[in-house]
Amino acid sequence: MTTTTAAGTRRPPKALLATLLGVSTMTIMASATITPALPGMERHFAGVPHAELLVRLVLTLPGLAIMIAAPLLARLGARIGRVRVLLLCLVLYTVGGGSGLVLDSLPALLTGRVLLGVGIAGVMTTSTALLADHHPTEEHGRVLGLQGAAMGFGGVVALLLGGLLAALSWRGPFAVYLLAVPLLVLVLRFVPEAEVRQTGTEEPGGASPWKPRLLGLYALTFLGVVVFYTVPTQAPFWLAEVSGAGPVVAGVSIAAVNLVMTLVGLNFRRIRARWDFRPLAIGMFAAFAAGLLLIGSSSTLWTFGIGMLVVGVGIGLQNPTVNGWVVASVSPGTRTRALGLLTSALFLGQFASPLIAQPVIGAAGLGRTFLFAGVLAALVAVTLTVLHLRRRRH
Repeated sequence: MTTTTAAGTRRPPKALLATLLGVSTMTIMASATITPALPGMERHFAGVPHAELLVRLVLTLPGLAIMIAAPLLARLGARIGRVRVLLLCLVLYTVGGGSGLVLDSLPALLTGRVLLGVGIAGVMTTSTALLADHHPTEEHGRVLGLQGAAMGFGGVVALLLGGLLAALSWRGPFAVYLLAVPLLVLVLRFVPEAEVRQTGTEEPGGASPWKPRLLGLYALTFLGVVVFYTVPTQAPFWLAEVSGAGPVVAGVSIAAVNLVMTLVGLNFRRIRARWDFRPLAIGMFAAFAAGLLLIGSSSTLWTFGIGMLVVGVGIGLQNPTVNGWVVASVSPGTRTRALGLLTSALFLGQFASPLIAQPVIGAAGLGRTFLFAGVLAALVAVTLTVLHLRRRRH
């Protein structure tokens, strides 16, 4: 049963929205879930040549698969329908993610992680496109904000469940991927194909996914992830240097980032009502800059914690702002292709961040690496501000 918004447009059933939000949580839970299992996995496969490297690839390989698969699956969704691609990718997510419960060879586990990455790529692109397809334009700020909140909450759940299940067995966290099974049933029940033209070509007047503005948004996503991803990859080591705190405190601090992300997402509709996408992007990078500078200059646990919370504001703004900006910049038939390229840019940033950070750490140390990341974010914020002011004058 649909409801009517204040603007007189038809709002889809709550079950459809809840299902797509649940599907969105699967994407952020994918990587965080098995992190606590890595030490146990390394001990289990200690006799395998190059086990240390291969176990770390179990964590990172899905990101590489996502980068490659996202644009291809987006094009497929434009041809055969987004719901079909979503269902197929939920199956791949379940099989690839859950394979760690039974497989007992590292090459087989890595194959499963590739399948998981392909599944995540399709889920990410189609879930956001379907949220936009099924809701009127004036509702996009609300639903994309809720999606950001759901993803932040999913990150907290993944950290907690992964830690608890890893205490039982290194295989335990892989069971979390089976949560995709009930979601697959809910998609079959509550998510119809949207009434938009699903062709492989752009609609008249629609924007190409390679339009200069969209290339700029992909670049913003890449830069945002490069600076933000210094937090999950490097913050636990810096925290140990600053305060001597162990993994429990590090886990709590990263969970706090996800909680702030959730709060920002829940309030994004009000935020979006006051500010356009450009000021929100400026605010996103300003929050990254302030938070990273606080983390890098911290000498106490409190300063470090405040920096983490400020970074959480930035990541809370990033997903709904950039996703919403991309959705608003293309026609409905082009959404999945543009979101597929955006997804590739996001995971390219995740892949590149530690590669860029490592030589800086070797030359300047962890603290200065955070300071450099903060300065980079500040430069992006200043550049966006100058461009925004010039645009307003003209």
